[in-house]
Amino acid sequence: MSKPSSVPRPHSAEYFGEERDYLWNQDYLDLLASRLALSSITSIADIGCGVGHWTALLYPRLSVDAELVGVDADPDNLEGFRRRFSGWAGARFRALRADAGALPLPDEAFDATTCQTLLIHLEDPIQAVREMIRITRPGGLVMCAEPNNLFGRFPSAWSAEHMSVERLTRLTEMAWRHTRGRSLRGLGRDYFGELLPGLFAKLGLENIRVWLCDKTALMIPPYGSPAQQAFIRSYERWRASGTGPFDREDMRANVLAGGGTDTFFDAAWADYLADDRATVEAMGDARWSGAGGTLLYFVVGERR
Repeated sequence: MSKPSSVPRPHSAEYFGEERDYLWNQDYLDLLASRLALSSITSIADIGCGVGHWTALLYPRLSVDAELVGVDADPDNLEGFRRRFSGWAGARFRALRADAGALPLPDEAFDATTCQTLLIHLEDPIQAVREMIRITRPGGLVMCAEPNNLFGRFPSAWSAEHMSVERLTRLTEMAWRHTRGRSLRGLGRDYFGELLPGLFAKLGLENIRVWLCDKTALMIPPYGSPAQQAFIRSYERWRASGTGPFDREDMRANVLAGGGTDTFFDAAWADYLADDRATVEAMGDARWSGAGGTLLYFVVGERR
């Protein structure tokens, strides 16, 4: 697939690692479930479901006999989704391969529709939200967990402690050019989570509410918790394979599309790798720590 229309880029396997099981605090999800009366939901569709990380968190908080439909464009993701839920006693689910912008599902079929980190990857996220609304019954919930990943691309506070202002400024500019370039290439908008409340209102949803995920990517020596170990393994995998945040050619293409030059990119990429090496060395010496995390919005609206 050279360029997506309204489906995620085929890089899902790089980002759907075990670290995604630690994006949310369980007690925080309990609070959201209480606020939204999720226990009354008997049917839900997870659009861009991946391998089921998000609905694995939501499903136990729904009605005990709730039906779940996972929708994804990637057959490998759907196979992972099936494996995850086939091991759940009593789970009522099915997996459906489809484009988020043209769901082969009937009107007003679900008590709720949801997605997590889907819309930021779509060329036409508005059409995807329209489809989510269409398949939600009147009075039902549209629930989207979407971030502002631009914030997470800026240099960290730890980096600011050992980098010059010139290098910090260059890395910040690279983050902006990368984000603008992704959008211009039709690969989505990293900051789309912040635009969702206004879009929900524009599309006619009511009783719109927004919360921020309260989980940080806390890293404190000796990095022994399961969550910290999962994040470390993810970065080691991305670094070793040149994927995810270490995909140089993808980053370069986005920066150039965002108005950067080859000379600028080469300098910024060198800064990026130098910062990463310093982080790895400090982690090895148990000197590195941070609160980490990103701005992950949980946006909910009711269909009229």
